[in-house]
Amino acid sequence: MTSYFARYQAGEHDDVWRDLRALGPTAYDAPHREDAQAVAREMGVRARRNVDLIVDRLQSDGFVAERNDDEATPRPAHFPPSDDAASLVDWLEETFAPFPMTVAAWIREVGDVWLVGPHPRWPQSVLADPLVVEFEHSVHGGGSRDYYAEEWQNWQDDAEDYPGEDAEPFQLDFAPDALHKANISGDGPYGIQLPGVGVDGLVGPTLWFVDDLNDTFAAGGFPGALHEEGYVDPPAGLREGLARDLLRL
Repeated sequence: MTSYFARYQAGEHDDVWRDLRALGPTAYDAPHREDAQAVAREMGVRARRNVDLIVDRLQSDGFVAERNDDEATPRPAHFPPSDDAASLVDWLEETFAPFPMTVAAWIREVGDVWLVGPHPRWPQSVLADPLVVEFEHSVHGGGSRDYYAEEWQNWQDDAEDYPGEDAEPFQLDFAPDALHKANISGDGPYGIQLPGVGVDGLVGPTLWFVDDLNDTFAAGGFPGALHEEGYVDPPAGLREGLARDLLRL
């Protein structure tokens, strides 16, 4: 049988994710584990290439990433993985087993990405749910492990205090929602539900992490449209230029 990794390299990306997700937690068992991990690592490498291309193109246009605060404080659009990325993944995999391989690969290979800010030719880009994926929170000096550990303990304490009630799954937050990215009061943050259900992570009850990323990259990093907040389409060709030659994960 052809390996998942060989099929993935041959371009069967969507089919491979479908088949790996169907394995559920058994993807972590022999004979699937090493093969599935290879696919996840390659996904991370491809995602890093996409991020580098988008950030380079945005910065060539004069784009400056900004915090979603009243001061619009400038900040880096991309922090590569820190020296502590591997140890963060080790802790997440131990604490939330099975921890999604795709999320682990993103942390190890890509780092933190923040594309919030007005594009010089498209000020409404902040209303287009720009790509944000931050697990290390490097802009704040790291410390994600301590933060996540505290949040996890709080979740467990709440579950003990209210036994028998249907608790929401624990969520590993990685981005503000589309409204908060634009400094508008909105809903809760985007996050990965844990413990995981297999190779890929769930963002909410039905959306897979890799599918979400593919949709975002296909839109050049700006997949949304907050029409009620004044969204305007970008100039012709801008989104397409940002998305040009990006790889499907």
